[in-house]
Amino acid sequence: MRKIFFYGIVFLSVSCNNSSNTTSVNSDTSTITTTDTIVKHDTVVVNNDQLQIDTAVSESNPLIISGESVGKISLGADASTLQNILGKPDMSDAAMGKAWETWYGKQRDEHNNKTELNIYSAYKDTSMREKTVQQIRTTSSFFTTNDSVHVYSSLDEIKNKYAIKKAAQYTSDGRAITLYDDKQKGIAFEISSAGAQNICTGIIIHPKNKSVNDIYITLHPDMKRFDK
Repeated sequence: MRKIFFYGIVFLSVSCNNSSNTTSVNSDTSTITTTDTIVKHDTVVVNNDQLQIDTAVSESNPLIISGESVGKISLGADASTLQNILGKPDMSDAAMGKAWETWYGKQRDEHNNKTELNIYSAYKDTSMREKTVQQIRTTSSFFTTNDSVHVYSSLDEIKNKYAIKKAAQYTSDGRAITLYDDKQKGIAFEISSAGAQNICTGIIIHPKNKSVNDIYITLHPDMKRFDK
């Protein structure tokens, strides 16, 4: 099992006090010290007894289901319940009843990369009464499909299991990213080239039989689409 540890308050409920841990404050360095970790005042204190992001989202079921869900975060879910599950997002880009919310990982993953969860929500219908989850993106290798595809799988592995087509291309943090989509199943993959290798760096879940680009372009407005 790959273990990626995230913010204690991002995908979980944080238990702030634990009688088995001791805490002291050093006024010279403004650092909080516990028996489990040392963190600055402007970060969240997380100890080994507190739930971590991945386990809170998955509840021992770190499964990606195409066209449906990532862990227990499901497409079509009431967006107002997200903070009860994930805590307050680290970043939110909202306008006109639509929003991309982002939760960042506390620690880097096994390849020293940052991890994040992005959730897009918008009004369910024209009544504008309820906002629902309409797309989910994860860069954590903790989550996997039932056929063992995950972040860091190769493009060849993915092609063997999904009928993907090139959907878009864009640049992120100086890297060229190609987006491949299995429109029918409702799953897309961000692929980054590393030397001779083409590796998955993100997985997006979207409604079946609907292009990932119908929503994803709002996350990367400068991307070039190939599915028009």
